[in-house]
Parts: sequence; C-alpha cells; structure tokens
Amino acid sequence: MRLLPVFFCLSFVLPISAEALPVCSDRDAKAASDEKALSYFRKQGEIFHVARVLKKHHPSRDKEVASYVRFGDKYYSIFTLVNPDCRARFIKRTRQGD
Repeated sequence: MRLLPVFFCLSFVLPISAEALPVCSDRDAKAASDEKALSYFRKQGEIFHVARVLKKHHPSRDKEVASYVRFGDKYYSIFTLVNPDCRARFIKRTRQGD
C-alpha cells in the first residue's frame, strides 16, 4: 500500500520530463551541419557525400556531425556540433587527399 502513492507520482513525472526535452533528429542535424559547412564556401561548394552523425553526447545531447564538401578540385570534411535546437557550431575542418 505504501508504494502505490510513489508509483502514482512517478508515472506522471517521468513521461512529462522526457517530452519536455527538445530533440533534434539525425536528419535535421545533418541538414544543419551541411548548411553550416556550405556557408564557409559562400554556398559555391557542393556536398559530395552524405553527412554522418559521429557521436551523440549524452550529458549535453549535442551531436557531432561530419559534412563533406567539394570546392573546386579540393575535398573537405567539416565537423560541427549540433545542439538540441538544431543549431550547428563549427569544430574543425580537414582537407582530404593531402
């Protein structure tokens, strides 16, 4: 009988807290990362490979995403952190084939 009130309270608290957290889907995170990557090339580059979600950081819920851009005859990998609001933040850039 004593566990019934505790169970009753937890059954309402847990679903509400999970739904209240913002979530950025993998598809939206990839799109945000591609947009951020292309902005460094003034939208003149092109995506040559599908973006990949590399890591999901559990405490912050940020996603590390790699975008792949071709600009002229050079190929770049652009790494970004995408937060739960789908805002991408630049981490680093590497040039492939060097």
